[in-house]
Formats: sequence, C-alpha cells, structure tokens
Amino acid sequence: MERVISVRASMGIDSLARIINIVRRGRVQILEISSKLGSNSDISVAIKMRGEESEIEWIRKKILVLTDVTSVEVV
Repeated sequence: MERVISVRASMGIDSLARIINIVRRGRVQILEISSKLGSNSDISVAIKMRGEESEIEWIRKKILVLTDVTSVEVV
C-alpha cells in the first residue's frame, strides 16, 4: 500500500533528523521525501512510502510520540 505521512514539528532540522531516523527503522520503501522549513523554525515534512499498513501505522505512532511534533497525518 502506498501512503503519504505528513508531519509538522517545531524544532527545525533536529526534528527532521529524528523523523528520518524513525522512518529508517520501519519496514517500508521510501519513494519521496520533501520538507519545508519555516521562518520560525517550524518544519513540514511529507514522506511518500510503500509498505504494509501495519508498518506505516507503527511509523506514525513512533513519530507522534516525539515531543517536538505537533501533528501527523496519513493520507
């Protein structure tokens, strides 16, 4: 199954590194990653991935636990 996880976080590049490290641990194939850094160090990350629904949900839950993450959506 192919999905996009959209993440918003508040600590810029540090948040991006934490998110990428979690995604690397999942058993999914990464198709595309894009990020946008705002002027107040907010960051938006969109990760297009392919894998089992349970693995994508595992990644979503792990990212959601991060203290600097404000929202996580699976599209």
